[in-house]
Amino acid sequence: MEYELYNPSDPYTFIAADKEVAALAVGHLSLAFGAGTKDEAEENRVPIFLFGGFDEWYQEEFGRTPTEGLEARKKEVGEALASFMLGHFEDRARYNAALAAIDDPAKLEDFKAKWQDGRSSLNNIGGVAHSIGKKLLAAAGRTERHKGVE
Repeated sequence: MEYELYNPSDPYTFIAADKEVAALAVGHLSLAFGAGTKDEAEENRVPIFLFGGFDEWYQEEFGRTPTEGLEARKKEVGEALASFMLGHFEDRARYNAALAAIDDPAKLEDFKAKWQDGRSSLNNIGGVAHSIGKKLLAAAGRTERHKGVE
């Protein structure tokens, strides 16, 4: 599902497998952020937790702690964070078309960085999301390789 990040800065969208992955991705960036889908369906909305309460909400919503959720879904959360794009829902098709046309990994990373440079804020939310996403994906890869050895 495509989500829009609710934040006081530039517009961002990202792709998450479901609401739990979206909540974990947003929670890694800031509890002062939230998210929702284009259809604004309440069942997909991740609230803003400016004054706390994220852990309690998450436990009630998903039946486990955020730490347990991240451990179980680290790869998907990494993918969601890596998918952050500066822009609105309608910008995603153009962004995806450009990504699909670039087959050189270095040029792909350069394009993503340049796209993020279009922001008006000093807050580089997309850059931070990409950085955390890469770390989670690397950690998930290590975990998967380790599990395969056992």
